[in-house]
Amino acid sequence: MKATIAWLTVGFVILGMVPSAMAVEDISKLVQDLQVQMQTMQKTIDQQNQKIGQLEKRGPQVQMAQPSTESSAAPMSDYEFNERLGSSLGGANKWLKDLKFSGDLRLRYEAFAYSAGSTAETDARNRFRYRLRFGFEKKITDEIDVKFGLASGEGPTTEGATAGSAAVNSDPTSTNTSFDNNFNFKPIYIEKAYAKYSPKFAANKGFLGKTEIAAGKVDNPFEKGSSDMIWDRDVKPEGVYEKFDFNLFKTEDIEMKGYALFGQFVLDEDASTRGDANLFAYQGGLNPVIYTPFLERPVDLLSAVSFYQYDNYARNNNFVVGGKSLARGNPNYAENVSTELDASSFQVVESYSELAFYPNGLPVRPFMDYAWNPSDSAGKGILNQDFSYGLGVKLGGLNKKGDWELLTQYKYIAANSVVGAFNDSDFGDGHSGKRGAVFKAAYALADNMFLNGAMFFVENLNSGTGGIIDQQQRRFQVDMSWKF
Repeated sequence: MKATIAWLTVGFVILGMVPSAMAVEDISKLVQDLQVQMQTMQKTIDQQNQKIGQLEKRGPQVQMAQPSTESSAAPMSDYEFNERLGSSLGGANKWLKDLKFSGDLRLRYEAFAYSAGSTAETDARNRFRYRLRFGFEKKITDEIDVKFGLASGEGPTTEGATAGSAAVNSDPTSTNTSFDNNFNFKPIYIEKAYAKYSPKFAANKGFLGKTEIAAGKVDNPFEKGSSDMIWDRDVKPEGVYEKFDFNLFKTEDIEMKGYALFGQFVLDEDASTRGDANLFAYQGGLNPVIYTPFLERPVDLLSAVSFYQYDNYARNNNFVVGGKSLARGNPNYAENVSTELDASSFQVVESYSELAFYPNGLPVRPFMDYAWNPSDSAGKGILNQDFSYGLGVKLGGLNKKGDWELLTQYKYIAANSVVGAFNDSDFGDGHSGKRGAVFKAAYALADNMFLNGAMFFVENLNSGTGGIIDQQQRRFQVDMSWKF
């Protein structure tokens, strides 16, 4: 390297590249700087060569995976997977497909207070109750569904039952069970069991929106166009119904839908005289959805008219179950015949309207219900008792944690206007022959857990007739429910 620098210096001098005025010491300094740089470069090269040699001695560090001694299995086909699953479950996989379970548990405290100017005033009560429901829905085909449900209820009664007759639950309007009877085990009943057929060939075919036919002990389809003045929400009719939805017309501002509903239900099939008791029910409704520039969500209106024909229900004790009367407010004072009701025929016409709108996103639902029994014998014994009406409004709705709901309602239910066996069981001690106000509130503690409260202020109609006292009933409820 030193020789190279010396030759460079000589070359500079020979070629005349070194200025004549440059001093000898400057040339020496330049040579020394070049020498230092060359030494640094050589040192770096030596270090790199040393590292390369070390890596070459160490050899490759990545270990190659050894081939498996067992051959890898081919991907499993869907058919083979289903066959293996079915074999493991004994065929239960087919039964479990499209199967949905659901249920709820409700715990309730209930207090009663009575006010009357009579020595026959009823004593105050305090009771605790629970409601337990569990069931499933199974989709058999794309057109057929089966639903089954179990529910709690009060114990069976054998009061007045004939020899060999079965003990039955005597209240079709309640799935509550009271804490009572010295820790005895509580009963469970079949709440519903039915099949529903929704043919695809009749679905969404222009004017016809959907067709639905169901048979068995069914969820009550008539609740949609009725209030609890007619139907307690626990009632499950038994028989057959047919429902047809219609797409009437649609414009930019309004969508008009409608439906027609028919029901043929069994009440009492073992009548000894005058024929069995049956219910033939009819309901038609219009459901316009109106879009306005004033509200973010459309206005939803439901208007329905129903006709309920109770054949032979009020005769020959067909309103008696297990020896217990279900008249519950329907009197039989006129002829003093215990086996006949004064309104010996119930042919109830009902008109129901409900509006839903959402100012500032708050659901508001006012509703009105009116029922009339025009049967010729209605009003016998107690006059002008053939009509009922109810007015109310619901605010809010329960969908998720933190939601709330309020309801206020006034009902006037005349004694002969509607069948007392099937309307709201919480409205006074008897279901008909009452008037009063209802207040309810609910709050969602979680998405599937709710805290509820209710107050009922009810008084008897027709006091002084047939032993009816001028009494007011006050009922207070607090309950917590959990859905699963």
